[in-house]
Order: sequence, then structure tokens, then C-alpha cells
Amino acid sequence: MAITEAENWRVRVLGPGDLAPARELSAAADWNQVDADWRVFLELGHLMGIDAPGHGLVATAATLPLGHEFGWISMMVVRADFRRRGLGRQLLGQCILDLAAQGLVPGLDATPAGRELYQRHEFRDTWAMTRWKCERPGVAAPGGAAPGLEVRAATAADLDTIAALDTRAFGGRRRSVLARLLERAPWLATLAMRAGEPCGFLLARDGREAFQLGPIVATDPEAAIALLGRTLVLLAGGAYVDVLDRHHEVAAWLAAHGFAPQRRLTRMLYRRDEPFGDARFAVAIAGPEFG
Repeated sequence: MAITEAENWRVRVLGPGDLAPARELSAAADWNQVDADWRVFLELGHLMGIDAPGHGLVATAATLPLGHEFGWISMMVVRADFRRRGLGRQLLGQCILDLAAQGLVPGLDATPAGRELYQRHEFRDTWAMTRWKCERPGVAAPGGAAPGLEVRAATAADLDTIAALDTRAFGGRRRSVLARLLERAPWLATLAMRAGEPCGFLLARDGREAFQLGPIVATDPEAAIALLGRTLVLLAGGAYVDVLDRHHEVAAWLAAHGFAPQRRLTRMLYRRDEPFGDARFAVAIAGPEFG
């Protein structure tokens, strides 16, 4: 008998034993996640899914508290042959309830297709972003930094500084998430200093297809480009970076170094028009997974 939208799908909490089928779902959707991404939600948030009889796990979603004001919804994927049956809608509703129960405003980063669903559920647009992709960045060794500007490797000792800059730009407190990102690719983590004061940072992580660069926080385009320049020299393979559209100089620099726009993204908040962060300093997000 065919499974219909009217069937009562049961949402359940996922655990470590569900990582393999969850990863298969995201890979089939051509997403970039690896197990380490999924584990963040097991450790710091909630990971949920829906099983179909005889098919196993066919849909997932996740929530992640990010401070005292808002939380994140992500990892929402439905197997292709189970779409348009209400699974995504049911999981989204469960995620909204989960974060609301914690007193948090739900937020997410939407693709154009997902944005239509989220608009119907009272999510409102804030930041407009573009994913830039490059198979192999074309960056020569950087020359001398501008006077007063220094970029260097970031270490675990810089985590408090990085978290403070991130809170200013992102609007939430996610030190634990940043710590995990720093551990993923420590050789790419970069801190920018101007006249002895921190003015930006860049973190990166490995992915199934390419490295994800972000978050990138910087007080000005010069610092953002210096961060990217150092990191891309050290990068052996392809990369994604999700840049806020307002940062035209950064986008132009990426285009000149082998990157091309891949898709649009929109930051959305539930029943709220104003973003929590400051787009002047938020150059690139951590990816739709982590905001």
C-alpha cells in the first residue's frame, strides 16, 4: 500500500547509531556534511528523524541552542521518494516547539526551495547571502600585510577572543560550537590583529566534498580579505564560503580568485524581522548547519 501524507508519521530522537543513515540522506541530497557535523547536534542540541516501515530513516532535522535568545534549525532533509508527504512540515513544527520550549526564537538559513516552506510557517527574511564555490582556489602567497594589520594562526588560546568577536557579529553565544570548529581544521584557523587589537577571525572545517570556510568575522573588508588570503594559501582542495551579499569587496575578491556563485541563501527568523547579529561584521556564516 502506498504511504500517503495522511499517515501519522512518528518523530523520534536520534542517537549515535543513526549517524550512518543520516549521513547517507545528506549525501544523497548532495550536501557537504560529515559525521563530525552531525555529532554537534547529538552533543549540544537535539537530532530527530522519521522512519518509514521497511525503509528505515527517511527524514531528519536538528535544533541547536545558541545562547539565551535564539536557537538554530538545520539538517532538515527528506529522502527524495518521500518528499511532498508532510514529513518536512512535521519536523519543522517539532523543531519550532523544541526551541520555543527553551524560550528561544527559531532561526535558520534557507535555500530558495526551502524558503517557500518556511515563509508559510511565519519565518521572515533577514540576511541575504550567496554560497561561493571553488574547486581549487587560485591564491599566491600573500605579500606584506597593510600597515598595522597582522594575520596569524589562531589557536585554542584564542578561543575567548574569537567567541567575543563572533557574539558581536552573530548575535548569539556559541563558544562550544566554535571550539569544535577550531578543532576540525586548526591549520586553517586564522586571527587578524590591527594595532595589537583583534579585528577578525576565520574558522574552517572539512566536508564530504569541500572545506567549508566560516564563520568569518571582520571589522572591515581589508581584514576579511587578509584572513581569506592566508587561509586559501594553505588549502589543498575545494572550498565553499557563504558570504553576506552586502560585502561586495569580499565577493569581488573571491570571484577574482577562482570562486563562483553556487546558490542563494536567506537567513530567516520565526516571527521576527530584525536579525540578532550585526551584518557589518558578519562576513560569512558558519554554514547553514550552525548559523
